Amino acid sequence: MSDTDGSVFGDAPKRLRRFARWMYVSMLLITFIIALAALGFGETRDLVLTIPVIIVLAMTIFTERKSVHIPPALIIMMCLTFYISTAGRIMLSLDVMSDVTLFMLVVNFLVGVNFGLLSLILVYMFLKTMPGVRNENPMLVTFFVMAASVAIYIFLRMIQYYIAVYWAGMEQLNLSTLMDETLMVVLGSAVVCLLYYEDDKHNLFKYTLDSFLEINSEALGIQDRERENVLKLIEGGESEKLEFKSTLRTNLETGETDKRMEKAVLKTIVAFLNSNGGNLLIGVSDDGSICGADLESFDNKDKMGLHLTNLISSKIGNGFLPYITFNLIDFDDRVVIRVRCDPCPLPVFYKDGKTEIFYVRSGPRTEELTGTTLLGYVKNRENDKNLKKIKKRFSDAESAIPILRDEDGDSGAS
Repeated sequence: MSDTDGSVFGDAPKRLRRFARWMYVSMLLITFIIALAALGFGETRDLVLTIPVIIVLAMTIFTERKSVHIPPALIIMMCLTFYISTAGRIMLSLDVMSDVTLFMLVVNFLVGVNFGLLSLILVYMFLKTMPGVRNENPMLVTFFVMAASVAIYIFLRMIQYYIAVYWAGMEQLNLSTLMDETLMVVLGSAVVCLLYYEDDKHNLFKYTLDSFLEINSEALGIQDRERENVLKLIEGGESEKLEFKSTLRTNLETGETDKRMEKAVLKTIVAFLNSNGGNLLIGVSDDGSICGADLESFDNKDKMGLHLTNLISSKIGNGFLPYITFNLIDFDDRVVIRVRCDPCPLPVFYKDGKTEIFYVRSGPRTEELTGTTLLGYVKNRENDKNLKKIKKRFSDAESAIPILRDEDGDSGAS
């Protein structure tokens, strides 16, 4: 490839960044114009909705790289929703549309979706973690997302109300309209919550929530917390639920890519899935020292993560991805991959060509089971699960039985 070709391709990312910056500047100018027009025509609704759009665009354009950045997909969604709302009001004023009620309900549903995404980001900003990393309670996350989404919307409507009260000539806030719009915002946020439940299976928030947290992991303190957690795990040493691996695919003796290294990683993951779950730290030596995963054998961290995902998909199976989460943690110039595995209710096998191999954890070791030993293990594990279910049902039933009392209100003998 010639130098000319190289410069062309080298400048492409810069041109893309310049284009994105000019696009955001254009959006900001359009939003300011709409805000001024709304002020002139007494439209408090459009005036108030410009506030979050202007804040997000200004943060994206004027803050430094080390500051928090909003994903482009979320910015575009917010701006498009706002512009659609403004277009509806313009069509109504020009008699292009006789009744804008249904149109505005749809717009407010989209507003709810946007606020739901923003609230989901806020929840994980406070948690300082990535989705699925700390085994957060989905019901609690959903509750806080709904609460934050409605709170943001009501706060903006309060601003609208007081502007109308203290600024003569501004549009008054109608209670019936407010209730209808709030209902649609709640429904939009609820859809985000439903999608959140499916995110671990389909990666639905890749370009919004996940992108935001990955880009801003240092600024939000996520990397610091992850580093602390990894160091605490290392202090405890290898165990039934913790294993160290120095490398993902590079043989440290030869310096070459070695499929045996990949197999060692994957069979440990399979063993955790077939046992009681656990953590695999790739880039940590047997003595607990951080040597760093073999990042130099990949173009970048994204390619390393993609390679591990592809290995899991091809050698274990896509169906088990919901039970496996991993993230790459920086330790200065070294990277540690932390793989978390939840216990899987179904037997999991490592696929070695046409052969399927079953692994389990036995103390700090990974062992292969075959024949009657394998059948016995699976049967005993199934019996253990059934026993736990029976105990839970008995415990729930026992707690539901009221304390028998006699007619005088005493609980037993006099």
